[in-house]
Amino acid sequence: MLEIATIENLDALQVLAPEWSALFARTSLRTPSKSPLWQLTWWRHFGARRSLACRHDMQVVTLRGADGALHAVAPMMLTRRPGYGPALVRELQFFGADPYVTQLRGPVCVRDHLPDVGAALATFFRSRKGHDLVQWRGMAQGACATAQGERQPALEDIDSCLIMRESWDAFHGALPKKTRKHLRKSRNDLNAAGIAIDFRVATTPEEIEQGLAAFYDLHSRRAALTDVARHPDVFAGEAERAFLNDYCAQMARAGDMRIFQIRVAGRIVAARLGFAFGDQLYLYFSGYDPDYGPYSIMTTLMAETLQWAHENGVALVNLSSGVDRSKTRFRPEMIASEGFYSVSAGWRGRLAFAAMRKLRGAGAAAPERDEGPEEAEAGELAGA
Repeated sequence: MLEIATIENLDALQVLAPEWSALFARTSLRTPSKSPLWQLTWWRHFGARRSLACRHDMQVVTLRGADGALHAVAPMMLTRRPGYGPALVRELQFFGADPYVTQLRGPVCVRDHLPDVGAALATFFRSRKGHDLVQWRGMAQGACATAQGERQPALEDIDSCLIMRESWDAFHGALPKKTRKHLRKSRNDLNAAGIAIDFRVATTPEEIEQGLAAFYDLHSRRAALTDVARHPDVFAGEAERAFLNDYCAQMARAGDMRIFQIRVAGRIVAARLGFAFGDQLYLYFSGYDPDYGPYSIMTTLMAETLQWAHENGVALVNLSSGVDRSKTRFRPEMIASEGFYSVSAGWRGRLAFAAMRKLRGAGAAAPERDEGPEEAEAGELAGA
């Protein structure tokens, strides 16, 4: 049996943070959105905001064992639409309803405990009033049936993870022949063009501040391309940049922030953000100078990053959510999770669910989806 309680204000959530951090450190897949640092920062920048369209009220759920030890955290909130007056929709959902910034939302627990945690949460929410529907993310396979929910493919996630081998040479040698050929061609094309690259890893607060400025520019330039797979400029807005600046500055002060860069003649032409959690590394969004797209510069950056990971004691590299060729060519382990809605009994639940489906069908809530940062470049799409 699990003892379940809710936290409804920031002060109480901050008190929980040390226990949450210890739980997070025991998890096998440590993604930024499951950490208390990300969630506390997210709440200050996004969750606490109020608007006419919607408002969020904190409803973080803790699950403890019989001995009182923290077993799981479900960082959830009650979202009311509209934000003021009688609510048409009252939706329980996980922290992270933002324009693509937060990836891999869901409960925080040891992976083997996820089925039991999901079942306990489903029972708990069925006994409570005040919401019309629950948006579930990051749940174990089979959770939809347990929660009597309706499957939503748009809410499902795939987490792509690489287990590091004993050395880069061993890892590289085990890659598919086609992948090894592509990595070799990327470097040979640069050499043939007389382009000398310099791989660097920014780690200090000063380097991170400068690196983020370059990252925003490169990310925007990548998003502006029209002749390759389209990707949104996730950090075009002031709120998104303010959040990421805040989070990355805190990670840098703790010694856990990385920006992997390729420089040419002293100028950063490709960058990818990385978050270190013990012996695990999470690779986040990226950007590059389109002039270097024909040379598959992001493929070279990935190869350099993975070699660095092998040389610096990283045991697992998380390539973030989503499935695309930039990930699958390295044969990662694909870890799928379920996403779905469960609807409260009565006319309000049915009406809210119908309204939500209509809104999302019209694209109103599209920014809340998780999209993996695909790095396919012009050279790759042309068959390079």
